[in-house]
Amino acid sequence: MKKEISRLLKKEKEMKGPLCEPGIFKKLFFKMAQEFYAKSNTDFEVDIGNKNFLGHFCKYWNRDMAFEVLENISLRKGLLVFGSYGTGKTSSFQIIQNLAKHYQVRELWFPSISTQQVVAKFNLEKNKENVIQYYSRGVFLFDDLGAEIAGNNIYQYGKEEVFVRILLNRYRDFESLGTKTHITTNLSLGEIEQRYGKQLADRFIKMFNLLKLDGPSRRK
Repeated sequence: MKKEISRLLKKEKEMKGPLCEPGIFKKLFFKMAQEFYAKSNTDFEVDIGNKNFLGHFCKYWNRDMAFEVLENISLRKGLLVFGSYGTGKTSSFQIIQNLAKHYQVRELWFPSISTQQVVAKFNLEKNKENVIQYYSRGVFLFDDLGAEIAGNNIYQYGKEEVFVRILLNRYRDFESLGTKTHITTNLSLGEIEQRYGKQLADRFIKMFNLLKLDGPSRRK
């Protein structure tokens, strides 16, 4: 069974085609989700708070054109998943990473790092531009945008919002190269604008599919 699923998922197709039949992908995601949550003695539950989100999320990663029936969303864009604390935003991406590793599907893989870790590296690095440039290139998931403190760059700029520069760079790469960025955050778009500025918030509409994951905290 595993070999057959791997064959289906790894089969070479044009970018516009799905990785596999939508029902199969959803079943694989739910199976992997159950295993993921079981490790922390938690049940994976589909309810009114996450049902629509999980449907759209699975369609996106399966490259299902049905994802694009909603307004202002596109398989070409990255994902910005927002909502309250503990609703499973980060876990949903981790389950996709587990699927990628388990079935060896390169198209599903992406590196991830918390925004706090990026700023910590920025603060420690003498050549701070190296950190900016490294995280400005290639596909990335930046986890928990808004939780990071401002970077320390007193010799050039004083305190600096590191992710303003990183995400503006990434927007340019998205426009020219199609490079995707994924983000989880507890902030609304209005709160993102308030912290990072209107220029960046306006670009978020162009480079991200905004998916809300709400409901009570699922953390135990």
